[in-house]
Amino acid sequence: MTVAGTVEMPHRKAKLTRGTRESGLDENQERWLCVTFEYIDGLLRDIGEVLDGSPVDSAFPRNVADIPEERRQMIRDTIPPIRQRLVQVLDDLAVPRNQKAIPASRTIRTNLTTIDITLEELKRKDWGIPGSPSGTSEEMRSIIEELREMVSGLERCIDAAMDDDSDVRQRG
Repeated sequence: MTVAGTVEMPHRKAKLTRGTRESGLDENQERWLCVTFEYIDGLLRDIGEVLDGSPVDSAFPRNVADIPEERRQMIRDTIPPIRQRLVQVLDDLAVPRNQKAIPASRTIRTNLTTIDITLEELKRKDWGIPGSPSGTSEEMRSIIEELREMVSGLERCIDAAMDDDSDVRQRG
């Protein structure tokens, strides 16, 4: 027994001691903190992208630029200190950061595969008004196939770039 008649449970104490790390947090808490900070960093990245505006060649811009440039710069300037603080907190607590590094080529290939699947799904739809000549449907299938070929061309460019890169890495 301990103070005030509370019974000390040795198995809980051992579990607590075993799970406690340098940060004073257990593994799950460290992971939760790191994942949450990573999520916040992603949202800050999104804010930066919104401030930079939609790419000029975007077919479907997401946002309307309604913030004057001097205000956008003021907002941009407040983002790095937030990121620095996130890193500082993790460093101060000795919580290791996830140093994930998904290869850019994999991200691009995944997106291109998703685009191809999406176009394939469009190809399966019936296009045009029911009972009307199938010209619209054939035209849509042709357009979709053209887009798929363009995406395949981009995939070939990625493959060629990666082959060139592996040649450079092997020589280096």
